[in-house]
Amino acid sequence: MKSPAAPLPSSRPLGRESNHRPRNATKAAWIASAVFLAGVWGLVFYHIHTEWVVNVVYSYGWAVPFLALYLGWERWNNRPRPDYPPAAWAVIAIAGLLVVAYLPVRVIQEANPDWVKINWSMMGIAALLTALAAWSIGGLRYVRHFAFPILFCYTALPWPIWFETALVQNLMRVNAEICAEILTIFGMPALAQGNLIQIAQSFVNVEEACSGIRSLQTAFMMGLFLGEFQRFTVGRRVALLALALGSAFLLNMARTLVLAYLSTRDALDRYHDLVGNVGMIGTLVVVWLSSELLRRKRPAAAGVEKQSAPELVRAPFIATFAALAVAALLTAEFLTQRWYASHEEKMPAAQEWNIAWPRAAKNFREFPFHERSLALLKFDSGETVSWTDGTGYRWQAYHLQWKPGRVSKYLAMSHYPTVCLPATGLELYSESGQWDCVVQGIRIPFRTYIFREDGRSDVYVFHAIMEDRPLEENFTFSYYQVNSTERISSVLRGERNLGQRVLGLALRGSFSPTEAREAVEGALSAMIKRGPATREPVATAALSSSRSRAEHD
Repeated sequence: MKSPAAPLPSSRPLGRESNHRPRNATKAAWIASAVFLAGVWGLVFYHIHTEWVVNVVYSYGWAVPFLALYLGWERWNNRPRPDYPPAAWAVIAIAGLLVVAYLPVRVIQEANPDWVKINWSMMGIAALLTALAAWSIGGLRYVRHFAFPILFCYTALPWPIWFETALVQNLMRVNAEICAEILTIFGMPALAQGNLIQIAQSFVNVEEACSGIRSLQTAFMMGLFLGEFQRFTVGRRVALLALALGSAFLLNMARTLVLAYLSTRDALDRYHDLVGNVGMIGTLVVVWLSSELLRRKRPAAAGVEKQSAPELVRAPFIATFAALAVAALLTAEFLTQRWYASHEEKMPAAQEWNIAWPRAAKNFREFPFHERSLALLKFDSGETVSWTDGTGYRWQAYHLQWKPGRVSKYLAMSHYPTVCLPATGLELYSESGQWDCVVQGIRIPFRTYIFREDGRSDVYVFHAIMEDRPLEENFTFSYYQVNSTERISSVLRGERNLGQRVLGLALRGSFSPTEAREAVEGALSAMIKRGPATREPVATAALSSSRSRAEHD
């Protein structure tokens, strides 16, 4: 008896009654693919989340993964019919190259966690793998459909340093000038001096958080999210972003005016954070209200049955490949740690010491760090103090510390007298080179400077940058701008953040450089103590910001 002819493949409903599914159409393939993609994004967000911790400007980054996941889920529930997917071998080949590329990118990122280029590259690997998964499932139609949730994840990353710096500086100057004019009109004569607003004898420092940048970046992210949430047209999305950015700047300008008024009532410190939080909340409320106003009124579609999402034939990746890719990612993490650990094992043990400031001295004061300083430096702990000693010398000092492995070792270089002090009105007069001050067996490589204050009195500044490990023989530190070549060279040497310190002392008075050095050595002999710190620092940088000023490329 002649057997009936088998039906043509085209006669079977896709993904339904057929018993001959593709290899990656099984439940195991879907689970393995989901674990692989979740692992990639989990590693990426884990390695870039330090910026959210130490940078108050990007603290909203904690919400981005969840918002992106929600947008992706909404797109999944409204997915179109699959297009023509690529061949399985093409998907495996491209995905394999991206997984292999993860290792060198990760090794570089470990030593340069603040490098914008490398963080964008790392997220690019995750984004391309996700787009590749969409292409494998439903062709280019699915890539276009899921593009927005994938690209939305980039809002969690810091903006390029050149762009953010230019934007911050311009916003601060414009903010200061406009607010000074408004205050003058309302009977409070004010003068804008760069980023400062002077009212009588008080000054208001218009930092980036007061000029719109902090709320600006949060408003930008929320504007993108709400535009997608409401499924606005391109025109409405652009209008929403314009309203979001404009409201962020105007509300922060209102914040500056309030802070300027409070500074004349000696209430600036008391209400500074409250005014900032109110401004941030107000910005988010305005962005939400703007999205509601722009929302198109849609008539209810009565009697129209909602169509179910099309059933899919195959998973993004073959189960075997997805499992091997997960193993490759874990191996990359292991090799990264071993690369640096193998070099660090050859280094001498770190020196533990701390500073006990002369808190009983005359006129001793502690000062908080400005948000701008916290944003640039990202240190783990820091103190800045002043006092007058028994001989009448007036001292100012700062001590910043970065714990091993938390952020880039190059951050310590971004706090430097020739960069920071001229902004306060001091003029560099001369530089005396390096002076190694040895106290309690600890060698501190000071660079010494003489600044002029008001063109007359001398200010002796001693500034040292050091790692926690003992210095090598004939070590000479010179300040330089960190470029891509230096960053890669440090990776090849197996050097990452081993823990750094910045110690600086400024001494005012009429005396010779030799007398100034003797005074510094005597003061440090009484203040430096061997062993771990015994008290909490005055200020911590758990709420600090953006990348190092040393990163210019």
